[in-house]
Amino acid sequence: MKRDARGLEVTGAADAEIAAIDHFTEQLLGLGAETDAIMGAASASPDCPMIQAYAACTFVYTQSSAQAARALGLLQRARRRFRELTGRERIFVEAVEAGCRGDFERAITAYESIAQEWPRDVVAAKLAEFHFFQTGESARQLAFMRSVAPANRDHSHLLSMYAFALELCAKRDEAEEAARAAMRINPLTMWAQHCLAHVFAGQSRIAQGIAELQSYAEGWRGFGRYIQSHNWFHLATLYLAQLDFDRAREAFNSRVWGFLPDTAGELTDAVLLLWYLELAGMELDAEWRGIAPHARPYAHDRVFPFINAVAIYALARAGEQAEVDRAAAELERFAGRQSGRAARVWRDVGLPLVRGSAAFARRDYPLAAALLGPILNDAACAGGSDEQRGVFIQSNLVSLIRSQQKSQARRALDQYIGGRAVTPLERLWRDQI
Repeated sequence: MKRDARGLEVTGAADAEIAAIDHFTEQLLGLGAETDAIMGAASASPDCPMIQAYAACTFVYTQSSAQAARALGLLQRARRRFRELTGRERIFVEAVEAGCRGDFERAITAYESIAQEWPRDVVAAKLAEFHFFQTGESARQLAFMRSVAPANRDHSHLLSMYAFALELCAKRDEAEEAARAAMRINPLTMWAQHCLAHVFAGQSRIAQGIAELQSYAEGWRGFGRYIQSHNWFHLATLYLAQLDFDRAREAFNSRVWGFLPDTAGELTDAVLLLWYLELAGMELDAEWRGIAPHARPYAHDRVFPFINAVAIYALARAGEQAEVDRAAAELERFAGRQSGRAARVWRDVGLPLVRGSAAFARRDYPLAAALLGPILNDAACAGGSDEQRGVFIQSNLVSLIRSQQKSQARRALDQYIGGRAVTPLERLWRDQI
């Protein structure tokens, strides 16, 4: 049986299939511009189950249940030879299907099984990382990445995933060390650069972060559209920390928005950047009207609450209140039918997160603070990264300031800053209090 570049057995693969798998692995992990090539390989090699499964897994990243359903035909092809598959392959096929159906816990558990026995399966690790993003289980994510890191010390992309897990657990010095180790192997490890952006923001190293990310930015052009927009989003938030509105807005107009506007990644970066701009004191209108048509489908989907909050905020800022009310009512009915962990995610956290975001968008600051404040410590379970969820923390803070709840605002700001240096933006809020 043929093996791929990671030494993993692949059922039904000849040299052409192994080449396609290795190319896909590098593109997916390296955030390259050619991940879609696996779709052509799936058409050309219908009898190679893992190529079908790899093509199917690309739909996990759409953050759309309608798009994810398109993977099921590919997974049916993968199952035609299910009895012939290795143990790893069978678990992988089932994990991808669980992820596409929105059963993130089942998918993560399956990838954890793969990690235990086949730690060099970096594609499984990358998919697990995304499901951790959707569920906010950062401690579990770090345990996963620690378990596979020793078998992949030569793999810059896996090391960058380990670095990012450290950052999400606020172990930022260790995260920086791991990210820079990844970049010593390959300076163009995009996820390591992305991890450093989080570290710089989390430690208020704003000037250094801007200088370093700007030095990397020219190299971003050769990679996938998502990571280009996303790294520019992070650079723009550093500009905002210095109250540099012009450069932040220029990043939105020329680097973040308008390339693949119907994709969840670009939509999220665009909405969050505009949201952060407004939190810093800028007033925007026309941009929201342009974003609203692309946000509507995500407002009504049920993948994870974070994406609903982002989409509904955009619709509310565009003045589409009837659409917001419909989406929120649908979400409330859906949340009411959930049980167990799903009830906590959707009803206890997701629903007030969405309603609080909509209240802030329509400038109902007392209601926004009343809804957002109590659930901020639990917001991670609704999805998103630490810096993405920062809009909810800042929206609660600004709501307290604007509704004249100044003692609560002072406590909220002090908690947000913690022990790090104060940025010019945070000094502005302190002056307002």
